[in-house]
Amino acid sequence: MEPTPPDRGPGRVIILNGASSSGKSTLAKELQRSLDEPFMYVSSDQFVASGMLPERRDAEGPFSWWGEMRPRFFQGFHRCLPALAGAGNDLVVEHVIEFRTWRDQLSRLLAGFDVFLVGVHCDLAEIDRRERVRGDRRIGEGRGHVEVDGIHMFGPYDYEVDTTKGVSAELAESVLTAWRTRGVRRALIPLDAAGERGA
Repeated sequence: MEPTPPDRGPGRVIILNGASSSGKSTLAKELQRSLDEPFMYVSSDQFVASGMLPERRDAEGPFSWWGEMRPRFFQGFHRCLPALAGAGNDLVVEHVIEFRTWRDQLSRLLAGFDVFLVGVHCDLAEIDRRERVRGDRRIGEGRGHVEVDGIHMFGPYDYEVDTTKGVSAELAESVLTAWRTRGVRRALIPLDAAGERGA
């Protein structure tokens, strides 16, 4: 017979928002190892690495990456999160919230879930250095997320960390301590019709 786990209600969600090469993946894995309950680690990079996306890229039309495929991909990725959490899975989500509309979309999709939003900051010179060392990132991508996209300017966080010196066990524990002592009010709430943060 198919195993049926006990109903535990919706899963809890910890979202790490930060620039590329800021240390989100390292922090996510450290949190996953340190949590005393099973949390799934979810990122859009995992979807890309799976080979699910077509290789073809055109300047225009349905195979246009920036204009068509990419927006639909991220809309789908965002919708996966409430599906996973709604099935009772706890999540650690790594993301780069590039647009204000993405943050608002996530707030609406995850309304009613226990969501804890963490801002992951890192010195830009250190991000540049990590990109050069890694060799698998476009140089300047992480800096662009902060300086051009303004990923940390779309609203408050429940907690913030600085990963310039790396991700230590102490830094990860500080996130978990803040998460475990969280109140009921959350940073990730929808924009109201006037464009201001709701109550």
